[in-house]
Amino acid sequence: MGLEALCARDLMTKKIVVAERHETLRVAARRMSEHGIHSLLITPESPTRGYSILTGKDCIRVIADSGEAALDELCVEDAMTQPAVTLPAGLCITDCIQLMRLTGVRTAPILESERLVGVLTFTDVLSAVTRGEGG
Repeated sequence: MGLEALCARDLMTKKIVVAERHETLRVAARRMSEHGIHSLLITPESPTRGYSILTGKDCIRVIADSGEAALDELCVEDAMTQPAVTLPAGLCITDCIQLMRLTGVRTAPILESERLVGVLTFTDVLSAVTRGEGG
């Protein structure tokens, strides 16, 4: 089965790990490390706002710009990307990876209607291809 036959819901990671916008970056970075992941999702403050995302890259940027101590001084909302690029669960994988590439993201929350159902990463796609699901 080729990638064209798969959609986001077929390859996404269903385990969703979140961060609270007011927790420190160090707490959030520790959670990423404990779960072996590279990003955390932040739920919207209101129904009219989108999901946000904090990545390991965001934390590294803070360290590079302000030093390690900033991880204890800054909160998740100081470094997160808001809104995150989200993708519909039914979108075909080839379109997902094109949109992710064009927008410069490696991780995208997956929505079924407006409900968060998973996270798609380039690692998910590469793992599927190496297992033979994509070709």
